Parts: sequence; C-alpha cells; structure tokens
Amino acid sequence: MTSTTLHETFLYSAKPKTRRSHHGGPDICLRRCVVTILAVVYYLTHESKYAYERKFDYGYRVALQPVSGQYEKDLSLDPYATLVTANKEGLDGLDEKEETVPMPTLEELSGGATFGTGTPLSGDLAKVDPSKFYRDDWRAQKPANVGQRFLVFGFATPEYKSDKMAIAWAPDASFNSELAPFDLHLRLVRAPSSVTVQPIDIDLKRQPEGRMELPSYVATSDEARTEGYVFALEATPTSSTAAAVSGGIFRSEWDPTGSYPKFGFVPLLMGTFLITLLAILFASPFAIATAVYLSESAPSRVREWVKPVIELLASVPTVVLGYFGLMLVAPFLQNTLAKAVGMDSGRALLTTSLIMAVLLIPTITSVAEDALRAVPQSMRDGGEALGLTLKERLRKIVLPAAKGGLTAAILLGMARAIGETMIVWILGGGAPLLPTFHGVKDTVGNLMKPVTAAPDTVAREMGNVDFQGVHYGHLFLLGLTLFVLTLVINIVGYRLGRRNAWQS
Repeated sequence: MTSTTLHETFLYSAKPKTRRSHHGGPDICLRRCVVTILAVVYYLTHESKYAYERKFDYGYRVALQPVSGQYEKDLSLDPYATLVTANKEGLDGLDEKEETVPMPTLEELSGGATFGTGTPLSGDLAKVDPSKFYRDDWRAQKPANVGQRFLVFGFATPEYKSDKMAIAWAPDASFNSELAPFDLHLRLVRAPSSVTVQPIDIDLKRQPEGRMELPSYVATSDEARTEGYVFALEATPTSSTAAAVSGGIFRSEWDPTGSYPKFGFVPLLMGTFLITLLAILFASPFAIATAVYLSESAPSRVREWVKPVIELLASVPTVVLGYFGLMLVAPFLQNTLAKAVGMDSGRALLTTSLIMAVLLIPTITSVAEDALRAVPQSMRDGGEALGLTLKERLRKIVLPAAKGGLTAAILLGMARAIGETMIVWILGGGAPLLPTFHGVKDTVGNLMKPVTAAPDTVAREMGNVDFQGVHYGHLFLLGLTLFVLTLVINIVGYRLGRRNAWQS
C-alpha cells in the first residue's frame, strides 16, 4: 500500500458515511489494493528463489614450515603454501591456475626453500596419479548439503636438518570459517612410514588458524615427495541449503562480490533503521507543531497559502533534495564539524537523516493536520466553555483526541523514509554501518560515518548482477523484506487512523 493510498483511505475514514454507490465504492478500491499487494509479493517471492540456489564457499592455506620461521605469522606470504578452496574462481574446473603451478620439485626448492606441499586435485587417496600434482586446488562451490574432501601432500627437502617441523594452516583472505555451513576439519590421513605421530584432527571452526609440530620427513627424490605426510581438509554438511541461506541473511556482513560472498542483511537494515529513526526525530516535532498551528490558530489567509505550499513540497523530486544536500548541507557540515567530531566526509548518516527529514515534513504535516481537523468542533467549544486556554484545550482535549491520527502520520512518514532510495544513494556514502556505543564521543561519531541502506543497495547493485543469479536473488529477497516491513507499518497506521478518527 502506497503512502498516497493510506492518506486517501485515512481521509475517507474521517468523513461522514454516505450511501455507497452500486459500483461498490471503497470495497472495489480495497480489493484492488489486496490484489496488487498479492501480485507484488508473488513476484518478489518468485525472484527471491534464486537466492536459495546458492552454493557455498570456503578456502584454506596449508603449509609445512620450520618450527619457527619466516612465515610463521602470515601464511599468505608463504609462496609454497597450498591453497585448497571451493569458490567462484573454481567454476571453470582445471585451468591455468593449477596447471601452471605444479608441486615444486626438489631442484626448484634447492637454495630457496626447505619445504614443499601439493595436491593431486582429488579427495580419494586411492585415485591419486603421482604424475599430476599441483600446488593449489580450486574447485566449484557446492550446496550446503554436499561435502568435499581435499588432499594435501607435504615433505621437507634434504637441506632441512632439524628433526622437527610444523604444519601451519590459516583461512584464505576474507574467508570466515564461522559463516560456512560445514564442519571443517584438517586431518592426518597418512604419515610417513619412517616416523611415529599421533592422530591429528583439527576443528577449523574452533581453531581457524594455527601450527602443530611434527616429526620431520625428508624427501630424498622427487618420487619420494608423495610418500610423506598426507593431510585432508574435509567439509562435512551441517544443514540444508535453505537453512544456510536463511541463516546467512541474519549475519552482519554484506559483501556479495568478494571471493567468499557474504549476504548478511543486518548492516543494510540497520542503516535503514538509523536513517528512519533520526529523520523522524528531526521531522516530527516541526511537522506536528506546524499542523497544530495550521489547524488551531493560523488565520484563514495563512492557512490558505501555507497548506498548498506544504503539499507542493511533497512533490519535489527526491533527487533534487539529494543534490541540494550534497552541494550545500554536506559541505557546511564538513566544514563545521570535521575537526570537532572527526567527520571525514559530508556524505554521512547525519547529512542523510537531515535531508530525509525535509522530505518527511510535508507528509507528516499534511496527515497530522487532517487528523487534528477531524476532531469535532464541539469538543473544542466545550473546553472553551469550561474556561480552558488554547494551550490547555490542545493539551487536554485536541491532542489526546487526535493521537491515533498523529501516530498514523508519523508511521506514514516512517514508511516513506524506509523506502526512500535517491537521498540515501546520493548522501549516504555507500558503506555498511554497524554503530558502536563505547562512550559519548563514539556514539556521536556514528552520525559522522558513511552509511548505506537496503533501498539504495538494491538500486545500486541490481544493474551489475547476473540475471537470476544468487546475488540477484538476494536483492529481491531484500526487496521483499522492505516491502513487507512498509506494508505492516502502513496497515498499522491505517488501523490507528480509522479507530481514532472522529466523525463530524
């Protein structure tokens, strides 16, 4: 239900009932609204299904190293570490990523490194081809209910003289093991016949990175490289794809284009909530005060030209308001607040909320004034007969009588702010924001940070996604969430307006 429809319905409920025409009148309008809402919900739901075709990513680096060595703290810097991963880069199967980087030979390692690792691109030890070993293994993602197994072979070169070495593991850059719908384990599958070692089974969710000492195994020839340690990284399903996708949208990270995409709605909905809350706090006092003035004390001449002007302001394109904020308000705030509170850019939560408040003032004012004027004049006259002043009549009679309509006006403004796109797109800064509250300065500092919201994210990213892809489906799922949210707010506002509207 649109803001205009709710406004018209509210006004209709406040008017005296008249005989309905044989065409059905409001009943037909209601049926049309219901059919439209159902059609929109069906379309959004239908397109959202592509989000549930998601396949999930994970990736780890594994290496053999000295017990204490050069790459101890950052495994990604180790040029001989093996990457085993299932992500979108592995969709093309075996290609130059693997074929051009084989497992290093002893000659290649001589003088430069004392350890090597590699993978046979197979999870079955019995099917390993000794002539086909590569440094990395890139595979396509799998649904949440399908597991995979990677094998990693490791050895030391004859130049290594210590009797101890270490296996090191760490997640690939930007991969968070907590977000994967799998149990991830690193296990020792086979140890060299020349050493004795206890079974190894590392839970990679509890211990996403670390090191473990092992007895050294030295490969004396290239053929002996595959006779050393064999480790397996195993991904075991823990939930269905539907459950994993549904759980993923409640996460606090939105990064749909990375190597390991994240589709958490929380920062986007939080941005929407913060912008809406601040805009309502800025706009409501002024809008309701204006409505009270126009309804209760403004001369008729003032009301005749102020009321149309306010309603005309509601028709200003939001892109105009956005660029007004970008060219005037944002530079002003940056010049005045940058040093005091650390505002790096005028495109921030505060700027967005202020311009959003300007957008909401006409809507809230118009609906609130209609609610106040719907209060019967006889109630005002009764208060005046009792000797109440204008302020007392407002406080004790008019405002309590119109509180349902005033609440509906604020809710209507809230629904308008939740769905606004252009102002947030132009002024927000485009960065997901999760506020922190570690003190007054930190709390105020949230106002100066860039922000993004759900509507502008859909608008900004929809043109750059694969049609009917996973990212596409999540944007529609986000749109469905917004639609349901605004629909509920509109219905609540409508019911409050009808229940408390006075009949003249």
